[in-house]
Amino acid sequence: MTKYYAVAKGASGKPSILTSWEACKKEVIGFKGALYKSFSTLQDAENYLNLHENSPINSFKSLEEEDNMLRIYVDGSYSASKNEFSYGLAAVKNNEVIFKDKGKGENEEAAALRNVSGEVLGAMKAVEFAINNDYSEIAIYFDYQGIESWALGTWKRNNIITQGYHEFMQDKMKKIKISFVKVKGHSGDEYNDLADSLAKSALEE
Repeated sequence: MTKYYAVAKGASGKPSILTSWEACKKEVIGFKGALYKSFSTLQDAENYLNLHENSPINSFKSLEEEDNMLRIYVDGSYSASKNEFSYGLAAVKNNEVIFKDKGKGENEEAAALRNVSGEVLGAMKAVEFAINNDYSEIAIYFDYQGIESWALGTWKRNNIITQGYHEFMQDKMKKIKISFVKVKGHSGDEYNDLADSLAKSALEE
């Protein structure tokens, strides 16, 4: 059976559909921020690319542009003993932290998703901050892929939390351009670690 590899972000800079893992590897292995998925049908692969192409999301063109953009790092945490989840976020402009926020979620159903719900809440808070402060473009840095994939609709939304998040982001994307950038959690990234620390401290209050 033929597999179709849809590459939304890869080394060539152009969305593509490939039919071998060897060809796909050249596009995605070693490329920071690669975004791809395999499918059993060509139609599903095309739909995946269309979701990315039709969303108001721009890939970064240069490191300089990335530095000048408002970047907001988000993370989530969870306390099993309290059954509480939290978020932390750090807004960065020109490599300076201009805003920090943290807080606990209050939705009991969302607590079942543990720290993921915190990161989802942080992403929503990040967008609200950007819009309230008249930013026209934002980059959300996250370490859980659902933050991007649920927002775009490339992952299934199986519960009220992910469905609500998707609807929220789709609505906000009509008002602000959003880029999503995946970072590796606990990898020494200064701002990702800051967001993680803020989320953890919110649970201690």
